Amino acid sequence: MTKTKRTIAIVLTSTALLGSGVYVGQQVGLHQGMTGSPMQAQAKSVPAKPGGTSSQAKLSGQKTVTGKKTISNQTVKSTTANRSAIYVKSGGALTLTGSRLNKRGQTTSTDNSNFYGQNAGLLVTKGSHAQVSKLTETTNATGANAIFATGKNAKVTVKNATIHTTKSSSRGLDATYKGKITASNTNITTKGSHSAALATDRGGGTVSLTKGTLKTAGDGSPVIYSTGSISATNVTGTATGAEAADIEGANSITVKNSQLTGKKNNGVMLYQSMSGDSEVGTSVFSMTNGRLTSKVKSGSKGTTNHTGAMFYVTNTTAKINLTNVKLSNASNTLIRLSGDRWGTSGSNGGKLTFTAKNQTLKGNVLIAKGSTLKLNLTSGSRFTGAINHAHTAGKTTVTLKGNNTWNVTQNSYVTSLISTKSGLKQIKSNGHNVYYSKSSSANKWLNGKTYKLSGGGKLIAVS
Repeated sequence: MTKTKRTIAIVLTSTALLGSGVYVGQQVGLHQGMTGSPMQAQAKSVPAKPGGTSSQAKLSGQKTVTGKKTISNQTVKSTTANRSAIYVKSGGALTLTGSRLNKRGQTTSTDNSNFYGQNAGLLVTKGSHAQVSKLTETTNATGANAIFATGKNAKVTVKNATIHTTKSSSRGLDATYKGKITASNTNITTKGSHSAALATDRGGGTVSLTKGTLKTAGDGSPVIYSTGSISATNVTGTATGAEAADIEGANSITVKNSQLTGKKNNGVMLYQSMSGDSEVGTSVFSMTNGRLTSKVKSGSKGTTNHTGAMFYVTNTTAKINLTNVKLSNASNTLIRLSGDRWGTSGSNGGKLTFTAKNQTLKGNVLIAKGSTLKLNLTSGSRFTGAINHAHTAGKTTVTLKGNNTWNVTQNSYVTSLISTKSGLKQIKSNGHNVYYSKSSSANKWLNGKTYKLSGGGKLIAVS
């Protein structure tokens, strides 16, 4: 993504990078993990215009491929600003095997690097293809993404690669404007800020990785950052300067049989910056098997207004689907839905549908005013925690049927409870009460009555 929006005027310009870039609403020069006071939500949020066009980007290569070409067992270096080591364009088809790519020389425009691949190590553009195997690649320059696919039918296949980037805005695998990267047995490390290992950016793209180790160290550099569609299978990933995964807008991340760890802000964040980098819509995070870890303690210093949640949703509609994932959280907050610096103050909360299948969940659910949660416990799931203990104006619907259980740890407030009277025995109260809204039509089956719960607590109707 791009540099932050300016704070000089009410009308903001440029875009937000998060993971792949800097957060919207921060001062110029600030990005996730840096110090400084972020702007508060504006009275009106309008998507920004793109930070440039492909015609403005300075695209060139130390080697340029326009037809069919094979490069084997070579070292290709670029030390010139804005120039890629290899540039595949105009329907070119590259086969790259057993080679090394080295990229130095800074970009003159991080926008053009983030959106169009200017200064990337390997750049593949519209209608062009590259097949890459046994690659070792190092980039040591600002705006030097390692492998970049941009434009319709820009396709890259990667097998058995080792990628290392050291500066800011230098992602591992990055696709924009419908570009596609399919990788396997690929290990990626990034050290710079806003440099996710796997990323998509403006215009959407598709990135998939099967088997690999991913490590990111910079501020605002999650393991995975999506404004498109990203999938990861049999991957181990750790981010020390950001969340494990971030999704902006109507985009998705799908993870299977993997281990992801985030060490700053929150475990996973789903949001909408209104920067123009992603369509407004539903963010979807799905994970099956494996482990998800957040090492962020409650109240830790971060670059979001709230930190320490395993799942944080703000200024967007979202879906989270978990199936048999082991969760490890340094704080006691499982889900937080709240406004932050993006969107219109008062209506920029999170709207989340959370579906758990054969899942153990632990931690509290925090729902700020203007936020809504639908929590669906299915297939033998067990939730231990409190819901909306602070009794805010946030709205919650809990679906609890069959052999799923809720182990209550504090008094809790739900707007709607979808269950059966026999299913109430699946609420283990531990002496705490659960309050439900008498006015919700979904609660008609409860008839506004009070019910005794297992463990000494009660289910009580409130107006």
